[in-house]
Amino acid sequence: MGAFDKKMNELLEFWNKHTFKITAVIVAPLLLAFAGSLYAQEHMPLGIDSHMQHAAPTPPPGLTICQGEFALCAASTCKPVMNEDGTQRMITNSSGESYPEVVCRCPILNGPNIADTSLGNMQGSCEATDKNHVWSTFWPRLMYPQESSNFSHKPEDMKVVIQNCPAKDLQGYNASNCFSWNCVKGPDGIAICSCPMGQVPPATGFLIEAGQGDPEACNQHPVSFPYSPAGSVLEKYGITVQEIEDAK
Repeated sequence: MGAFDKKMNELLEFWNKHTFKITAVIVAPLLLAFAGSLYAQEHMPLGIDSHMQHAAPTPPPGLTICQGEFALCAASTCKPVMNEDGTQRMITNSSGESYPEVVCRCPILNGPNIADTSLGNMQGSCEATDKNHVWSTFWPRLMYPQESSNFSHKPEDMKVVIQNCPAKDLQGYNASNCFSWNCVKGPDGIAICSCPMGQVPPATGFLIEAGQGDPEACNQHPVSFPYSPAGSVLEKYGITVQEIEDAK
């Protein structure tokens, strides 16, 4: 594990100690934990007591902390969806923007989770559209069932491992984003999620939880958290590329 990957895993543990404070102000398609933890380290006043650390400020518009079932796709890789004529099928978000479609298998969990109701194909609410659907949102977990281990519940198979997929590999365009997209509930507690890929340029660095340390996962349309170049999604929530780069 490289120094940057090790740092990201350390930040995940930090996140879990400061969840409420950070959750209220930062969210992103994937691996929000790492940017959020870094933001907290840089900007939280020294000496702030535990009560103040848990005081939730007003979140940005669209940001919602939901309760109940959610699909956690952070450690999933995805497969492109093709039309019968061999062309790439497209998927359209609630803003009318279309991107290449992928399908991802994600575990269904229960508890607090973060959504941005202005993103994906949400329509202003994270309430389930019906009993057969569940939203793909996010909440930092140190352990949960993952696709790479066939959703095993063995502790050794559920540990989160963060990887950096660098911009030089030119895989940004092939990375997927399932944040705030609707999914169909499948058997055995697994959701089938239709999501977009191709939302960022090829020369985009991103973080993933997929693969449990296998770098090949960077090439398998993983659900991702883009952190570069400037102008990527994290800047919507006040996190700069430099803050991520400084963690290396």
